[in-house]
Amino acid sequence: MTDLAFPSGLPSGQGFVRLRELRDCLQPREVMHWRDLAVDGLAFHSAEVRPGNLFFAIRGTKNDGTVFAQQAIARGAVAVVAEEPLSLSVPVLVVDNVREALADAARFYYRDPSKSISVIGVTGTNGKTTTGHLIRACLQADRRQVGLIGTIAYEFGGRRIPASNTTPDPVRIHGYLREMTDRFASACVMEVSSHSLDQDRVRGVQFAVGVFTNLSQDHLDYHGDMASYMQAKARMFKALKPGATAVLNRDDPASLAMAEQLETGVNIIWYGLSPEADIRAEDVQLGPDGTRLRMVMPHGAVELFLPIVGAHNVENALAAAATALALGASELTVASALEDARAVPGRLELVGIPGGVMRGGRVRTFVDYAHTPDALDKVCGTLSSVCEGDLHVVFGCGGDRDRTKRAPMAQAVARYARYAYLTSDNPRSEDPSTIITDMINGLDDSERSCDLFQVVDRAEAIRLAVSQAKPGDTVLIAGKGHETYQVFKDSVIPFDDRLEAGRALAAREAGWLHR
Repeated sequence: MTDLAFPSGLPSGQGFVRLRELRDCLQPREVMHWRDLAVDGLAFHSAEVRPGNLFFAIRGTKNDGTVFAQQAIARGAVAVVAEEPLSLSVPVLVVDNVREALADAARFYYRDPSKSISVIGVTGTNGKTTTGHLIRACLQADRRQVGLIGTIAYEFGGRRIPASNTTPDPVRIHGYLREMTDRFASACVMEVSSHSLDQDRVRGVQFAVGVFTNLSQDHLDYHGDMASYMQAKARMFKALKPGATAVLNRDDPASLAMAEQLETGVNIIWYGLSPEADIRAEDVQLGPDGTRLRMVMPHGAVELFLPIVGAHNVENALAAAATALALGASELTVASALEDARAVPGRLELVGIPGGVMRGGRVRTFVDYAHTPDALDKVCGTLSSVCEGDLHVVFGCGGDRDRTKRAPMAQAVARYARYAYLTSDNPRSEDPSTIITDMINGLDDSERSCDLFQVVDRAEAIRLAVSQAKPGDTVLIAGKGHETYQVFKDSVIPFDDRLEAGRALAAREAGWLHR
């Protein structure tokens, strides 16, 4: 697999514009050392600068881009965009907001690609990845070429780039959209995080459809409070143009706040379990291998089996159906695509020995990305309602992140699990034992009815859970999902919950693990 393009978007030498064109686009309040030059690419990390690039000196929370301007020039930057005058040997364009300028320049440089492709933005606390994959599956079933920009990877045309952010920077976004457009893609599904909205990463992207999944506690270390978090999500819907469509969750109260942001002329499709939803599910029957339901659409209803587990995935499927219908797919195509759907990597993904068959009976082992109180509550509730025996949950909380999530996450597990294994997630600079203590301290006496195990080493926690599971039990390993690494203070090590679970299951099958 190769990158869709060089980090700046288009390959070097294929995207020349004149600096005067970018000056006219950005309308700087001051220009220093002016001379017109050819610009070949945009960059905001000095380490990514190539000869001919225009460098944007962004002030971040940790680093100030102006400090690296001289380094960018040494690597070949022909001009700099900054928020203050700089004494440099190249032209300096002084603007009020460098982040906004970067997004505007990227849109101009790549010739406004979102006007030529149907971009579907999916935002919300939980379900973005699964919803995005289901939308793509529905549109691909309608014989369309569809790109994907999401938490797991950026994909198009058989190529796959592991994602470093749920939503990348504006240069990559517009660069990838341009390449998708040039390769005749008709749509792109993009997960849109609250961070990206707050930081203007999707500024200038014209969304054909905006999808809202739900809102619950997350990222308060960044946003500060739930009101600010919700306002960040709402920015995507405020930016929708007349003729676009908002796909909103009728069952989530925060959808009303999204609807209030819409301009006149933006269409709304409601989905959910509510009788008032335009696309809704009835007669939902949850099972350990999937869900049976009756999906009601504008022109009729269809009975279908959704081969992914959980009530929350019913909502994700309804959101995907509403989106595909909004873009002109037929109801039959949508229903057929959903019946062919498969679990997204790390989203209630069944792992281990094929079929989960173990000596003396069946033990299902799932890996899921649930890392918020609401997501963990939903996935634990789902599995506890469909599993035959006891529920074992391995989970932790991330370090250097919202500490107020730790107690609610422990409480969510305690509500449903018979055995809880509190372990490390990505501890970053924090002591993993301290994080586990915060989780346990959030439980009162009535919530400690489950058996609690404190195991700092995540691999050991997974082995312990698998070894203690009885035939018919279910093991859930939550928090990291598709991630293939674990972040500590001074290192990042390879770590994959799915591989560790597979090894533990194989060891148990071979008789090497004992209760």
